[in-house]
Amino acid sequence: MIIATWNRKVQHAVLVALFCIVGLQIGNIQGNSMKNSELQVSVDSQPIKFTTPPVLKNDAWLVPLEHFAEQLGLKVEYPEGGKMAVLCGGTESELCVPLQFQDSKNGAIDIDGVAYARPASVAVPFGFEIFKASPNAMEIIQPAHLAPEFTLPDLQDTPKDLRDFRGKKTLLYVWGSW
Repeated sequence: MIIATWNRKVQHAVLVALFCIVGLQIGNIQGNSMKNSELQVSVDSQPIKFTTPPVLKNDAWLVPLEHFAEQLGLKVEYPEGGKMAVLCGGTESELCVPLQFQDSKNGAIDIDGVAYARPASVAVPFGFEIFKASPNAMEIIQPAHLAPEFTLPDLQDTPKDLRDFRGKKTLLYVWGSW
């Protein structure tokens, strides 16, 4: 009787240890697949197919500068000296924005002969808005394609801003009686 109880305790301990090991392995696999998955970028609901894939560096996504800028209708120039890239374009005026090289936070970096930059460093100065759908998916939208900002009360008379629902599917039900 004592041996049977002891065997059950040993079996239980072995099962618990096995579940812990399997759980850690699954967590590692999911964590690695997240870091190794591709960044999915859409511009005005059109997915971008990168010829050179984006890279994840220091927990931040970097996109190939020239290809990404082209998708946004921007031109990339490299002044003599090679210490910066200059982005030019925009809808209202010919705006130019410099990106310093070796500055992966606000500028550009060279990885194996390809210039990379953070999507926000390229898009935001030109008026594009970025919405993250997930850690590896983002939508870039031109301001002209966004709904105008407004605030309305909900059924409990709490004011709600349309901006609070960005990136979420939203149904506006508007009615009136006149």
